[in-house]
Amino acid sequence: MTSLPTLALPIEAFDWIDTTKLSNVVANFARAQILVALFDGDPDKWIEFLRRDGTPQELEHDLPFALTVKRRMDSDADYINRLRSLVREFSRLV
Repeated sequence: MTSLPTLALPIEAFDWIDTTKLSNVVANFARAQILVALFDGDPDKWIEFLRRDGTPQELEHDLPFALTVKRRMDSDADYINRLRSLVREFSRLV
């Protein structure tokens, strides 16, 4: 009996970004990228991760951002699509 070939799935890795020492605009853009790229635009996944494994700095700075995005998404169904588009467009520039 022959075995089936093992498929390797591509993994995209990102450098860690310390958002605690950045300007608010830069930090929030980094947070938007984290939300879109690592958590597939799902703030609940990020909130769960932060509450489970977040550092004190992440809980202080990143959790409020994730909660704000969640509230905005609850009141504006297209918010995450616009955020994804903005992140994608800016990323093409740099």
